[in-house]
Amino acid sequence: MVNRYSGSKPIMKALAIGSMLTLTATMTACSSNISFAKTSEKPKENTNKAATNPIKYANGEKKPNIIYIVLDDIGFSDLGAYGSEIKTPNIDQLAADGLRYNNFNTTPLCSPTRASLLTGRENHSVGMGNVANVTLGPERPNFQGGVTPAAGTVAEILKENNYSTFGVGKWHIAPIYTVTPAGPFDYWPLSKGFERYYGYMDGETGQFKPQLVNGNELIEAPKTDGYNLNDDLLSHAKQYITDHVSIYPDKPFFMNYALSAGHSPIQVPEKYIDMYDGVYDKGWDSIRLERFERQKELGIIPVNTTLAKSDPSVKPWESFSTEQKKLYTRFMQAYAGFITQADEEVGKLISYLKETGQYDNTMIVLLGDNGAAPEGGENGTDSFFSALTAGRVASVDDLMKKYELIGGPEMQALYPKGWAQVSNTPFNKYKGSVYAGALRNPLIISWPNGIKDKGSIRSQYVHVTDITPTVLDVLEFEPPQELKGVSQMPMYGTSIVSTFDNANAPEVRNLAITYHQPNRAIYHDGWKAISVHKNGTSFDEDVWELFKVSEDYTESTNVADKYPEKLKELQELFMSEAEKHNMLPLTEGSPADMGYVTADSPANRTTFKYYPGVGTLNPKAMPQVNTNSFTITVPITEGGSGVLAAMGDEIGGFTFYIKNNKLEFLYNKFDTISKITSSVNVPKGKSEVKFVFNRTSMAGGNGTLYINGKKVGEGQVQTATMVSIEGLSIGRDAMNPVTKEYKKNGDFPFTGKFDFVQFDLTKFIPGQH
Repeated sequence: MVNRYSGSKPIMKALAIGSMLTLTATMTACSSNISFAKTSEKPKENTNKAATNPIKYANGEKKPNIIYIVLDDIGFSDLGAYGSEIKTPNIDQLAADGLRYNNFNTTPLCSPTRASLLTGRENHSVGMGNVANVTLGPERPNFQGGVTPAAGTVAEILKENNYSTFGVGKWHIAPIYTVTPAGPFDYWPLSKGFERYYGYMDGETGQFKPQLVNGNELIEAPKTDGYNLNDDLLSHAKQYITDHVSIYPDKPFFMNYALSAGHSPIQVPEKYIDMYDGVYDKGWDSIRLERFERQKELGIIPVNTTLAKSDPSVKPWESFSTEQKKLYTRFMQAYAGFITQADEEVGKLISYLKETGQYDNTMIVLLGDNGAAPEGGENGTDSFFSALTAGRVASVDDLMKKYELIGGPEMQALYPKGWAQVSNTPFNKYKGSVYAGALRNPLIISWPNGIKDKGSIRSQYVHVTDITPTVLDVLEFEPPQELKGVSQMPMYGTSIVSTFDNANAPEVRNLAITYHQPNRAIYHDGWKAISVHKNGTSFDEDVWELFKVSEDYTESTNVADKYPEKLKELQELFMSEAEKHNMLPLTEGSPADMGYVTADSPANRTTFKYYPGVGTLNPKAMPQVNTNSFTITVPITEGGSGVLAAMGDEIGGFTFYIKNNKLEFLYNKFDTISKITSSVNVPKGKSEVKFVFNRTSMAGGNGTLYINGKKVGEGQVQTATMVSIEGLSIGRDAMNPVTKEYKKNGDFPFTGKFDFVQFDLTKFIPGQH
């Protein structure tokens, strides 16, 4: 049985004795009100002068290594050092060796946060107004899915200053349509200052059979027993360090180490799930209250904090049946195990830094990228895309049939929303909103040689854009005015070095804005205003809330009616800042934005001819079969069996293949299978096989099989606009199989020979078919 209080007294014991007085002082300062220190200055551009840095380097002294460790979709309370029962002893020790910030704020989504983290700029300004999957036309420069060259990354800046630079793990700040074997590579890590990179380009990937990139090359995951992505990422991180310190021991390095945990799909070896047997049987209401009390005990939140009201759509735990409780508990066990596995990888990385003599002079910045995700809905889900694109709500009965698969490779698991609310304790709302539940995240900064006030807590308002300016300040590097011949935009962020040794340091930031279509928020001098927009109405009609967050830590009391002039001031300030940072015009956004294909995308054509051996393409770089009518034609020169073309996995996708001498097309729409099989055998010699799909709605259409021009099968096919992040593979089903029909055959490569696989698309216009 796991220690259910691993985030409480053990972390207190782990704190250095010398830090206890500081911790006590911090708790006392927070007890009456939140009393964040404020600056009376008006908002201004940050100049990031190194003069604020108390660290001075002797001539020839090696400057510190810098490592960013980024966790994905975790909530404020998911680490032991922030009040969780989840076992994170290595991250907790990192906190004990450094500083924890309890007022650190990100953007609502992962791509914008990563863009802001690496550039020090506001996410819309650099072209990342949404996730990298949303790449709109040139008239919307703030929605380009990639970082403009005018916002150089910290890797580019440090590389110019004689640092080696490495990237490991999730990227997700390049337009997804560029994720092809042939690029273009302008927004890939190697073009953004990283000398070596190993990881994945999209927002998520499987943990047991991921879609990987090594440098500028799409590669397949190693086919070894027990393979797991987290282990693989750590192996490459250690290899990069080994090579570096062996060859250039006097040269510092920068590494961006971005783990998958805890983003969907929640997949982790079974031993980590078993580690939490019984822990979550008491349910999300009790766990949330326990975390809240533990947070106050730790001093990570003010002792007078009000726990945000529970989401009305999250039902009380005691209202569920025994079967529901069992299902929901399994989801949370898998998630907790996923976080613990990530913690172990962080621990191994830290141990290796110590083994190689690098730890004391390495500044580690560990953070989450946004709040916990609500897309699992009431019951949890086996596919994030099924909820996103098809509005499918997985039933308890259907999910119980897959109970043992939760956490495994055959399920894209995501927990029920009730557990997301627990993760975001003590705040309300979730990832994708503009409330604290989306924006407030853990931030731990550890640097043994540079931070002496170990184990302490800092309450100054910090924004994700402040991290890179802080690093430049520490290293005494000025942000360049020009980089690679491109004039650079000013930094949005401000150095927080002054907080390293002074818990009462004045706040360096008094203004931050957030815009996530269609909602808005602005923080200014201890106040926060939030607008909630109703689609189809004017933005001028938005309902605004106002919170005095200097006293109301969890945004629990709306005081808009009490302070109308303050609200009006913040509304006007938001619009002026929005104009400055390229957010305007305000738009509502649409799910169709995820499917928008830009003019320069390879998916924008209507004819595609793929030759044997071509690498796998991302769904946004392949023919858009899920929204159009299409034909697949394959001239076969030598008969055989196997896959001719496939896209997706066991949750969703399509496959065109020959098995038992029959030609087959199968579409898997979230376990709803549409299958058409030829009535005759495919010839053993030369032949031409074809599948023609005539779309009649966005939900499906008519499919017909042909062999040598003769109709040999037909039927109805149900489709979805998006079913998987796994891309198109030719001549085999390269990753997770679309169907169990040939799962035992691995990727079921075609055993004969073919000239090419050709896709021809006809644009589907509703009402015209």
